[in-house]
Amino acid sequence: MERRLRPARRHASEGRARIHAPSTELRGASRPPAPSPPRNRRRTPGVLLFTRWILPAVIIVAGLVALSFGTLDALYGGSTLIAAGIAVWLISWAYRYGLRSDDERDAEARARAYFERFGRWPDER
Repeated sequence: MERRLRPARRHASEGRARIHAPSTELRGASRPPAPSPPRNRRRTPGVLLFTRWILPAVIIVAGLVALSFGTLDALYGGSTLIAAGIAVWLISWAYRYGLRSDDERDAEARARAYFERFGRWPDER
């Protein structure tokens, strides 16, 4: 029994004219393997490790030490230092969160390029 191959589906972002245009690619013909995920996970450099974790922890510990003196000025100063340490950590977290969305955008662009080349999404089997 002969297997009939149907044309590959076009992505909706290509527009109506392109979706209904004849396709030269055939679904099911030689399917290449899906691309492997990028291996660009490196160790965190020392400066980033210091900025992300050690610096906020040192600032918060300094605030706790200031609180231990027990005076009213120490209470205000210690609370301010603790708030500053939390702020440094939150800024670092927000920056990392923004970089993660860039990685997701790059992965989506790679998947679209794969779709353009082979007529199927990388995660389809």
